[in-house]
Amino acid sequence: MSFPTWHPDLRLGLLLLVAVLLLDGGGSAPIWPETSSDRLDVTSVRYGLIAAVVGLGALAAIVAAIWTDRGQPHRIMAAGALLLALNALLALWDSFALFVVLIFFTSVGGAFTGPLIFYAVAVKGCSRFKGTLIGALGMLFSIRLWTGVVDAWSSNLPFGWWTIGMVVAGGALLLLLLPRWFTSRYGPGPTLRETLRVPGAKPNVAWVAAVCLVTSLMGAAGATNFGWGLVQDGASPELDFLFMVLAGGIGALLWGIAADYFPVRDLLIAMAALSLLAALSLWLPGGGSTDMLILSVVRGGLISLPWILMADCLPIRHFAKLALAVSWVGSMGSSLALLGESLGLYFWGWTRHLWGGDSFIWIALVEAVLLVGVVTFRPRVPEPAD
Repeated sequence: MSFPTWHPDLRLGLLLLVAVLLLDGGGSAPIWPETSSDRLDVTSVRYGLIAAVVGLGALAAIVAAIWTDRGQPHRIMAAGALLLALNALLALWDSFALFVVLIFFTSVGGAFTGPLIFYAVAVKGCSRFKGTLIGALGMLFSIRLWTGVVDAWSSNLPFGWWTIGMVVAGGALLLLLLPRWFTSRYGPGPTLRETLRVPGAKPNVAWVAAVCLVTSLMGAAGATNFGWGLVQDGASPELDFLFMVLAGGIGALLWGIAADYFPVRDLLIAMAALSLLAALSLWLPGGGSTDMLILSVVRGGLISLPWILMADCLPIRHFAKLALAVSWVGSMGSSLALLGESLGLYFWGWTRHLWGGDSFIWIALVEAVLLVGVVTFRPRVPEPAD
């Protein structure tokens, strides 16, 4: 089968995955190690300023979401790639003011090329293999967000034009090929306000947000418990944690593929049950690294399944804007989750204080009950009047 005869979803998926690899490979050189450099004289006040500037630049995700819902996103993604290329210049100057300016623009570039936009393009452009593509993107983004593999790799290499070249190449691919392979159609239609006025629309969005909140809580509590356990065990926690993150990424892909053939609500319930069983096997005598890897694969569904649920339940026309709001509540595989991660850390600390070292089985039990309850309690959409 020749490339021109490929299913449009496959061509779009290949483009998005290659673009992610190029943008991450060249544009994710570490920022925070630079703040410890003596040449910048970073005090606690300056460190806080850097964090504030990064957060301010991340708000550009609002602009990117609106743009993506209005028309073809290739231009704003290509512009984001050019801004992201500035990341490679952070180590070249001693001026703190210039350093802060560069960080702001690279943060904006990251918002324009972030997971939200790639997920939105996948949702809007795919018809058949939507779950598989979301799972593949979730695998790449989760590995990058949780481990900093590319950051660690690039930090050991000297500055070179290769970093800028990779980012520019990723932006050029999106600029030239995305308009041809992105088959979504734009035109006049209901506004976001009109869409949310449809009976049952707001409760449905709230239900999706609740599911994403619980999955984000589960992911944050589980990752924290894994990290805590590995540190306590000694040996090589960084390598063990890397293997678990890789296993979680593979799980995200597998659950995404399954979502193309089974209802995502059923998969979420199955994931909760399997997660509890895997946690139980890890808790029983004899549980070891193999059980932990199995649990990581199972919980990989926390990365991809919430986004697939959003793809099934949120209106496609306004998907990016609504997904942005839901992501701020909680969604794994995204750098935007706030409330869910905070609650997950609090939940982990509370259970550790209450149940001690054997708390993870109880964490898994509570999480499974919460997820099954929230997924099952989907609001009924009123029937249209005759």
